[in-house]
Amino acid sequence: MTVQSPITVRAANVRDLASIWEIEEASYASPWPKETFVVDITLNADARYFVAVVGKRVVGFIGGWFKDRRLHIVNVATHPAYRGRGVARQLVSFLLDLAVDLKMESAFLEVRKSNATAQHLYEQLGFATTGLKPMYYPDDMEDGLVMSRELGNAPTGN
Repeated sequence: MTVQSPITVRAANVRDLASIWEIEEASYASPWPKETFVVDITLNADARYFVAVVGKRVVGFIGGWFKDRRLHIVNVATHPAYRGRGVARQLVSFLLDLAVDLKMESAFLEVRKSNATAQHLYEQLGFATTGLKPMYYPDDMEDGLVMSRELGNAPTGN
């Protein structure tokens, strides 16, 4: 019987950039430029990135921009060898919990119209399709769906 190491989530840092880039390249036909991750992790005050780790190996990552009481989940990916093990679910749940702690009112993201697996995960986590961005993904001109959910931190108006 094989014992699997638990998945832990921690804040990403510059030492994680090589692993994040490796996962990004393995996950997307048109990966983000490396510089985007460098800027977000080191300079963007609104951005927060986290990595999922098994043992000492980075197996997934997530990035979000926290601005105007809204969380924009900008990127999430799992290393191909670790897909189907709940890594993405744990990362998204972690970021949503952080958004609640930071008093964000809502969260949203974009997802490929053809990515039924990701859409199903997001629906399980309380997201609903709220919009369409025609030809959002330039690599193949695929539409993007906007998925959103409320986080229960709306101002009370007192």
